[in-house]
Amino acid sequence: MVRSETLRVGFFVALLAVFTYLLVLIVRPFLTALLTALLLAVLLAPAQRRLAPRVGEKVAAIALVAISLAAVAAAGAILVVAAPSGLTDLSTVLERFPAGNEAERRIENLFGIEVPLDSIVESVPQRVAELLFGDVSMLVNATTDLFLGAVLFLFVLYYLLVDGEHLIEWIESRLPLDDQTTDELHEEAYQTTWAVLKGHVFVAVVQGAVAAVGLFVVGIPDVLFWAFVMMVFELFPVIGVAGVLGPAAVYLGLQNRLLAAAFLVVYGLTAVAVVDDYLRARVVDRGSSLHSGTILVGVFGGVYAFGVMGLFYGPIVVGLFKTLARIFDEQYVHGSASET
Repeated sequence: MVRSETLRVGFFVALLAVFTYLLVLIVRPFLTALLTALLLAVLLAPAQRRLAPRVGEKVAAIALVAISLAAVAAAGAILVVAAPSGLTDLSTVLERFPAGNEAERRIENLFGIEVPLDSIVESVPQRVAELLFGDVSMLVNATTDLFLGAVLFLFVLYYLLVDGEHLIEWIESRLPLDDQTTDELHEEAYQTTWAVLKGHVFVAVVQGAVAAVGLFVVGIPDVLFWAFVMMVFELFPVIGVAGVLGPAAVYLGLQNRLLAAAFLVVYGLTAVAVVDDYLRARVVDRGSSLHSGTILVGVFGGVYAFGVMGLFYGPIVVGLFKTLARIFDEQYVHGSASET
């Protein structure tokens, strides 16, 4: 009888493992879309809870999805307006830039290295064409995946807003943990997610905007476009807005605008740095126990494991691992020792 029960349990575990593997194969191609929908659902959940009692859960979810699409479309429109300006005016920018040999001479005088600018500039269009149109079949497959991922994203976001709380309750009821541990994990996941959203995204947006003011003051063109680039760079702790401010200062120096270059460097080291330190101390440190090193490891490891969404989920996973290790130590290591 015991052997029969053992075989039954073993067979069920094996069957569950097989279907888990199949589920991973099904979900993996659309992992980015699913993770994006989950993160946005967490962000929109407070608004869903406020609107649902007034207009109904389904209407509230549809409205929030529509607002999200409108926001994305607006951001895309801004980039379309800004980015082509920077691209179509590239020849004008290059005309204002020192001639190839002159620029190479200035770079060599400043840094002591030779940079073949002419060959680099000439190879850029070819590299871009190879990247965009080198493999038509790959382009078609990528477009198909993008369309399917976008459709899946919309449906998953809608259903997470409508039934997200029921899903969380179902998962918690299936966990083989006591209520206190389950509640603690739930609270830690909630706090960590919001800390990443507020500290990781909000700080990036604000600091990118502040840094863009410096670019505007010194007369760098296409400030809106570069503001967006700096916001993205700021999501990577090691790169930050310096990935744009630094080259901009060098660009100004090569144009003999040394005062503007010096102002941009000082502005970045003072105003931008102060805003970053203040916001992180007010938003991140008070919102969770995430350390800067935790965020750094989570960001780079997360990007390697999950792609672009690892920027957000990496720190969340590392933070939850820290909580799980602490709970295990308190309940099963020190707790068992105290009982004996």
